[in-house]
Amino acid sequence: MELGYKYFINQPTFKKIIIINIIIFLLPLVSNTFLFLFNLKQINVIKYFDLHPNFDQIIMSPWTIISYSFFHLDFFHIFWNMLILYLVSDYFLSFLNNKKFLEIYFYGAVSGGLLFIFSYNIFPAFENSFSPLIGSSAAVYSLLIFVCSYYPNTSINLIFFNVKLRNLGLFYVILSLIQIPFNNAGGNIAHLGGAIYGFYYAKNFNKTNSALNILLNSLNKFKMKSNHKIDNQNEIDKILDKISRSGYESLSKKEKEFLFKNSNKN
Repeated sequence: MELGYKYFINQPTFKKIIIINIIIFLLPLVSNTFLFLFNLKQINVIKYFDLHPNFDQIIMSPWTIISYSFFHLDFFHIFWNMLILYLVSDYFLSFLNNKKFLEIYFYGAVSGGLLFIFSYNIFPAFENSFSPLIGSSAAVYSLLIFVCSYYPNTSINLIFFNVKLRNLGLFYVILSLIQIPFNNAGGNIAHLGGAIYGFYYAKNFNKTNSALNILLNSLNKFKMKSNHKIDNQNEIDKILDKISRSGYESLSKKEKEFLFKNSNKN
C-alpha cells in the first residue's frame, strides 16, 4: 500500500488524474462482483454522481457538476478518454504548471456540464428525453482543443499523413457537432462545452488584461495604496508627537516637507 502511494505521489498531475479515473471506474465493478457472488443486491453507485439536466436535482446534488467527469460507461469509454488525455498531456503540456493544467481540465468539465444542462432545458428536441451525463470527455476535449488552439500550425503524424493541430481540433469539434442528432447527444454537447473553454483559455493564455487579472491587479493596487496610507499616517503621528514634545522648530527639513506634502492631500 505504501509503495503504491509513493508511486502515485511521484507521478505528474495528468497521470494522477488517469489513475484516479481508472480506480473510480474499477471500484463499482469489483464491488458488484462480490455482491453478486454473495447473492446480495448490486449497487448502482454512479446514480449518486452522474449529472442530471433537471435543475431541482442539480440543486440537491451540486457536486455532480464535477463528479460526473470521473465515471465512465464502459471500458472503451474510459480507454479512449484516458488515451487522448495521456497523449495530449505527455507530448504538449509540459510547459503548464499544475494549477493551469487543473484549471483547463476541471473548468472544461464544468463548461461541458453547464452546456449540457442548458441545452437539455432550452432546445425543444430534448423536451421529453432524459439522459444523465457521465465521462471525462469534456475535460479531455478542453485540454485537446487548448493544445490545438495554442499550437495551431504544429503538424503531427497520423501514420499515413501529417495534419496540423488546428485541423485536428476542428475535425473533433465538427464530429461532435454533427453526431448530436444521431448518437449520445448529451455527451457530444458536453464535448463542445469543454472545447469552447479550451479554445478560450488558449486565446487568453498569454494575456495580462483578462477579467481575473484586472480584478487581481486592482485588489493588489488597492492593498498597496491602503498600506501606503497607513505608513504615512504612522509617520505623521510620530511627527505630531515630536511637535507636541519639542515644538515645530525641532523638526528636520525632511520631516517638515513630509508634513506639508501630506497635509495638502484630500
